[in-house]
Order: sequence, then C-alpha cells, then structure tokens
Amino acid sequence: DIREAEAAEALALGMTINTSAERFKISSIKFVSGQPDEINKQIFYMPQGVTSPMQLFSEAATHVAQFINTHHLELPSCSHPLCLGVTIDLPLEENSKAGGRVICNSLACKGLFGNVDIARSLNSELIKQHLPIKVTATTNCVISTMVAAQRHFQQTCVALILNHGINASYYEKTTKIPKIKDTELGNSSALVAINTELARFGENSGVLKPTMWDHRIDRESSNTGRHIFEKLVADKYLGEIVRNLITDFMDARLIFPKDADVTMFSKPYSFYTSYMTIMEDNSDDVSEVGNLLQAGFNIDASLVDRQIVRALCKIVAIRAAKLVSAAVAGIIRRATDAMDSPESAVISISGQLTEMNQPYLNCTIETASSLVQKLGLAEPTFNVLGEDGYTVGAALSSLSK
Repeated sequence: DIREAEAAEALALGMTINTSAERFKISSIKFVSGQPDEINKQIFYMPQGVTSPMQLFSEAATHVAQFINTHHLELPSCSHPLCLGVTIDLPLEENSKAGGRVICNSLACKGLFGNVDIARSLNSELIKQHLPIKVTATTNCVISTMVAAQRHFQQTCVALILNHGINASYYEKTTKIPKIKDTELGNSSALVAINTELARFGENSGVLKPTMWDHRIDRESSNTGRHIFEKLVADKYLGEIVRNLITDFMDARLIFPKDADVTMFSKPYSFYTSYMTIMEDNSDDVSEVGNLLQAGFNIDASLVDRQIVRALCKIVAIRAAKLVSAAVAGIIRRATDAMDSPESAVISISGQLTEMNQPYLNCTIETASSLVQKLGLAEPTFNVLGEDGYTVGAALSSLSK
C-alpha cells in the first residue's frame, strides 16, 4: 500500500495524542519520486476546561484544520478524502483497522476518552469542519514506531519508545498467539506486531527491586502499584527520583548551605528530567550544574554540591538505561525466535528521551547490544528515529488497506 502511495506521490496525515491529551502533534508526509519524503510537523496544545470526548475531538479537528492552513496543503475532493492516522500512547482495544477505544482505569482518562471509538468520533468532528479528511487507522504509539521504522529499515523486528512513558513491540509468529489460535490469521505463517505494554513489567512478579525512593514515588502517584517498571525508567519520573534523592541529602545536611532557600526543591516534580543533561558537564568547576541550581532553584551551590547533584543525575540515568537495555535484550531474543532464519536484529527507537538525554540513549544501546551478544545472538543494529517517529508512522499506517 505504501509503495502504491509512493508511486502516486500521495499525501497522508498523522496525529499523536499524548497520554493526558494535553498535547497534539500533527505531521504530514508527502512522497516525492526519487527524493526524500516531504514532512511537515506542528505541535498544538489543548485549552483548559476540556473534560469530555466530544470537546476533545472537536478541538482535535480544529487543530487539523489549522495545520492544513498553516502548511498550505492541498486537499482532495470529498469522494477521495485525505487519509489520517491517529496514534496514542495508551492501551487500545482495536475493534477494526480504523477504529479503537482507549483502555484506561484512571478517572481523568475515562473522562476524556470515555468508551468512544476514536476514529468514529474524530471523523464526525472533521465532517463538521467540512474537511475532506478521514481517519483510516488508529494505533498505539509503539506500533506506529514499528511502521515508521520499516519504511526505511525493513528488517526491524523490535520498536522501543523512550518517552513520558515507555513501551516496546516486536513481531511474533501467529501460531504462538493463543488469542487467535483458531482463526484464519492464527493458522497462517504471518507475523503480528505485539504491543508488550512494557510499562507494566514486574507488577506481579517481584522481579524488580525498587529502592525506598522508588516506593515513595509509586505511593504518591495517581496509579499506585501500577506501571512499576515505567516509574523506574521513564521521562515522567526520572527527574522526580533525582529530586527525592537531593531532598534526602538536604535533610541529612549533606548538601547545600543550611540557610539555602530550598522552597523550589520542596515542590514535587520541580526537577525536570531535561535538567539531567547536566550530568554531561565535565568542566573543572561543574559550572553548568551551578548555573542550573542558581537559575532554577535560587541556590548558590559549592563545588562539592555541584558534583553531588551531577553524580545523582548520572546514577539515576544509568540505572534506568541498564534496566531498559535488559528488557530490550529479552524482547530481542523473543523476536529472534520468530524469525525463520535468525539474523542480526534491527531495533528502532523513538521518543523525546532520544533527543533529551544522549548519555541515557547511548548507555541503553551499548548495554543492550552487550547483553544480546551474551545470549549468543548476533550484534543488533539500532536506529534512532527521534521524537517524531510514531507520528510519521501514524501517517504511514493511514495508507494501509
């Protein structure tokens, strides 16, 4: 289907809705014969006061109209609507190729998404905007990443998202999937992309060994006892782990002057994960760390204080990277088992952490590669798609039949 679109130099749209529905990212992809794809992208933010599915998808349709106008895209006739693929970083129950419903237990999530079909609801609002655009695919972000990866790396067998949350997918033989055992697909030789819901790993097994700081973050979260792995490794929580470590050091009088104003550090989630790039500060006076503490927290830190903060950032990031790499190595082994002729696995990575924290990304890749080889498998190949991989993947998914 995508090859046909390439030949016709087709245009498609992709939309990513983040977990809290506070941010929409829209991308367009136009195939140009013999040239790189023409890609436009734009971020939109949801206004305050949106609490229902109708309001949510009405705003989404408005954002689509704004995107079309901003980028001067030519729309087709109503008889041949432009394809739009929607991807979301939440579990989906897909009731058709085009449609799906969000599966979420939190009250905020249920209020925003309800039990509605995303494709049907958004299509209804697009019609009200008189836009010849139709949602033709609804996927989870990790599946969209797999689609985007195979656009350029056809041997991709695992996709990984390092984002506000974490997830991974891989290809499995249909004969190994009990859910479809007695279906036509289940009896075929096809491979199916499996959404692992990696964030939930270890919830019931006890295989993970959270620290007291991890337990504190879990206890104070809105989903206590759930998504344990995610709380150890994801962008949403890494900065907060560092903040908790720093405040405990402060309470023990191991860091910062006694008369330092620690008001900002006392606020939950005030130490953003993006701040952790200061662990790359290798200057003699650790000036980048000092500048951050002064500007962001009004603290005049000593050299030793700066070194401690840098070390805490590095410890938290490297631990997270090694946990992720261990999970990835296990998924690669499973994906390799599904190959008819096992060869070097290709893993594609997307998400904002790929651009936000290079040491985290590098450690993940290096450790996963080492672990895979220890399992007796060929050294894997890693491709980094960046933050926009799954949005482009959503656009590509919209073209599939």
